[in-house]
Amino acid sequence: MHNIAAGIDRYDIISPMMINPARRTMWVCAGVTAASVFGIFAPSIFGMDGFNGGFAISFACIILAITMAIVTIMYAGRAKSLDTMLDKKDMLVHWTYTAEEWQTYTQKAYRADTRDKWNLYKLVMGITVIVCIGFFLFHRDSGIIMVVMALGLGTLLAAVILITTTYDHLQNENHRGEVFITRNGAFVNRQLHLWKGWGAQLDDIQYNEKDRIIEITYSIPSTTMRNTFTIRIPVPAGQDAKAREVIAQLNQIGGLNTEPQGI
Repeated sequence: MHNIAAGIDRYDIISPMMINPARRTMWVCAGVTAASVFGIFAPSIFGMDGFNGGFAISFACIILAITMAIVTIMYAGRAKSLDTMLDKKDMLVHWTYTAEEWQTYTQKAYRADTRDKWNLYKLVMGITVIVCIGFFLFHRDSGIIMVVMALGLGTLLAAVILITTTYDHLQNENHRGEVFITRNGAFVNRQLHLWKGWGAQLDDIQYNEKDRIIEITYSIPSTTMRNTFTIRIPVPAGQDAKAREVIAQLNQIGGLNTEPQGI
């Protein structure tokens, strides 16, 4: 499909104003790292007594500097991966969308994201309630503490869900749709997803033919378990064959099913 006014293929346009948010975050983290390193020596520089808070400040800055240095390195890798995407290196597909296509996708993605997160919230809170009842029945004092903690947890999780779903929805509404998919990840309307490196892996890929959406599930390791993420990528009109080709390639890369699955 072609943009008649421009006379070029709309699926091959690289936005000239496309930014690299990962690189911006990298520089912010690098700045915090530098400030933290300065904070380690600040008590000595300004003559602060170590036993009057100086040692505590230095220790806190050491922890912060190490943490932010690691985060800076991680985002440097993400920024490099995104640069590769935007330079069309290892590109599997680059899609842009009409206003109607993107609006339809935005509404469906918001409903699906909200549904999934609130279902997970109900599961977590259901388990929490059962644990609270057990404590309350067998150890009343601990049970009361657990109830208070559960209320705090429920409020915090609900706030996180509301903020993240609303923010993602506003991002989709305020910026025109654009998707880059490579062998190592996808850049979906200014959100970077990587399923290679740092222990990340592809877990599942499916094609919802009814809604014309590719659903890619990947996971990354955390301190206690693997965190799983699902991204939904709309397929523009006339690109079904290309979508199936991309799915087949990603399935092969991830060692998944060789044939795309319908939902």
